[in-house]
Amino acid sequence: MRAKTLLAFGDVHIPHQNAQAVEVFCLAAERIKPDLIVCLGDILDCGQFSSHPPTYGVPETDYHDDLKVANALLDRLQACCHRLVMVEGNHEYRLDRWAAQTCEGRGAYSMLAPRLQLSKGRSKFTYVPYGSATARYPHYAINSRIIAVHGWSYARHATKHHLQISQGKSVIHGHTHRADSSIIQNIWSPGSVIQARSGGCLCKPVPLYGTGRPVEWVNGFILGYLGRRSDTLYTIPIMDNRCILPDGAEITGVAA
Repeated sequence: MRAKTLLAFGDVHIPHQNAQAVEVFCLAAERIKPDLIVCLGDILDCGQFSSHPPTYGVPETDYHDDLKVANALLDRLQACCHRLVMVEGNHEYRLDRWAAQTCEGRGAYSMLAPRLQLSKGRSKFTYVPYGSATARYPHYAINSRIIAVHGWSYARHATKHHLQISQGKSVIHGHTHRADSSIIQNIWSPGSVIQARSGGCLCKPVPLYGTGRPVEWVNGFILGYLGRRSDTLYTIPIMDNRCILPDGAEITGVAA
């Protein structure tokens, strides 16, 4: 029986995406044709709705243009997978906070909200909102063993913290922009393991707020094989305009 395939990516932060990294990921998706692709949040930066002032020297973009780029990316990915899932991130949620605080925002919400504008006209698509009215933390259950979330922590050891919080399930997450993993024995199921994994990001790997400071941000994504009783997850780093898959295939994008 063939294992199902999973690809997961996050933190594109359009319009601050790394175009080369995005292209490599799309080419990998088109080669693998996975059963499931999960966006782990922050596909949009939504800086237009931030409470912080614009970053000096960084040109502002039109939000509607950013939406078009995000929708085009989702269209391309949806064309090569069976199901597409979008787990909303804190940056998309900026618009909800803006709408809640202003009359202008409430009036324009339906025309601007990512959860509406990125879902429009899509089938075999799931959008998981960032907020919750039921005290149940938003997540997507990939199967009975793995959940996907945007992120519960940004701390230095955030991935390990995710594993401590997930209470016996494996978890994949975004938010930190770092590539990390933590794997331990599952004490509730002898002979098996649980793991937390972050695949990195697809945005430019230098933070706007820390120009010139070395950081741990890594371009990459997660590839998974989902079996009946167990799963195998890989972190695939993107190096310049290429990545290498576990089967040895080299995916090369357009050089800058």
